Amino acid sequence: MTTTKVSLEGVGEWEVFSPQTVYPPREDSLLLCRVISEFTPFPGTKALEIGCGSGIVTMALATLGWEVSACDLNPFAVSATRGNMENNGIPGSHRIIESGVGENFAIPDGTRLVIWNLPYLEREDEDDEIEKIEEIAWSEIPGKGWGGELLNFLDSQHNVNGLLVLMVMKTEPEGKSKAVDWERRGWTSRTLGSERFGVEKIEVVAFWKTGAGHSPTIIDTCSSTMEEVMEISGGDWVRVMSRIQTNGRGRKNSQWISEEGGVFATWKLGSNLIDEFSPGIIQTSVGAVVSEVLEAEMKWPNDILNKKGEKMGGVLVESSNGEGSGIRIGIGINRFSLSREKKILGCGWEETLGNVDAKEIFNKIDRGISSIFEKKDFLPLPSKDSLVIQSWISLSKSLSRGVAVRLGNEVVRPSGLNKLGEIRVTGGSIGCVDIGDLDKIEWLGYR
Repeated sequence: MTTTKVSLEGVGEWEVFSPQTVYPPREDSLLLCRVISEFTPFPGTKALEIGCGSGIVTMALATLGWEVSACDLNPFAVSATRGNMENNGIPGSHRIIESGVGENFAIPDGTRLVIWNLPYLEREDEDDEIEKIEEIAWSEIPGKGWGGELLNFLDSQHNVNGLLVLMVMKTEPEGKSKAVDWERRGWTSRTLGSERFGVEKIEVVAFWKTGAGHSPTIIDTCSSTMEEVMEISGGDWVRVMSRIQTNGRGRKNSQWISEEGGVFATWKLGSNLIDEFSPGIIQTSVGAVVSEVLEAEMKWPNDILNKKGEKMGGVLVESSNGEGSGIRIGIGINRFSLSREKKILGCGWEETLGNVDAKEIFNKIDRGISSIFEKKDFLPLPSKDSLVIQSWISLSKSLSRGVAVRLGNEVVRPSGLNKLGEIRVTGGSIGCVDIGDLDKIEWLGYR
């Protein structure tokens, strides 16, 4: 039996007893506790912890106001969690049961959050110390791992659209439980925290059904998806994709040539998103998502390019007031190269990805936008700083090849982004200036 004193700033302090065969509070447990301390649930919101071990995460949840249930396959862990809750004056120990993901596993009705600090050690990692502790508390299982086991269970259920799943996963070196397995089945992921221990890196990853499980609207043809989405009501995550778009537009109502086979889509997000982020940083963040999906590059503020500097697509962000108000994110991407009279007008994703269907591209972009901007009750949105970093990394892929900017009569160097999504240029007599209007600058080095 070991005793550990655990303190979580702003939440509480607990004394935790851990029998020899029960997973004690460790760095991964404390990382998970710090992440959930940032959540803002309504009092009494239901949560379930799988694999509660000695109970530190369950106790932190309960102290934060959650109505917590917990389970563990190890009967000693169940006894330890119950005892630690009672010794620390935390009610709810009757909701701790002996169970695990399997035939007799059930998520209590009304549960909004499921948490699991996944066992991530491989069998070959075992040593004398670990052999002293019940193997199931430490080790992964073959195949898709414990994460895959939970995924299979949830996909067999009918009430998971409003559920948030939070897991601690080993990402370096990659473990058997992978975020990509969830994404392929229609779940969005967002990394909320990470720690590195030597060569290993673990991350706390949140998962939810993209768009709360609601499918996008797919139509055969329309004039513009930016206009079409305004006709659809309901929810803060409305998406329209058209197979053919006859009158697409870009910046300042310029015409966008929409060849059949590409992705022509618009997302309508809640109007309160503009209270959190400027249209500029929304636009560059979405551009970063699109360029990553297409294995392409981004040109500030809204163009998607191949490595030759040829345009592949673009991102347009607009906001509106009144009925149907909100942020609209329009995306147009070519699948095939465009040319007229031997002049290249644009390129397509077949150059970077090969023969990939437009629906697959749309789904990947949909998950990428969701991972940043979809609101999930108590789950905090990413910080402005993280969006600036993500956008700048994407922009830097082309800037690193010597692309410059002409501002007035001077050639200056792009050196960063601010939180409004404006580009920062440095050099000459101007020093350092933030530019928000594309018409004020001329790009040098792109085609």
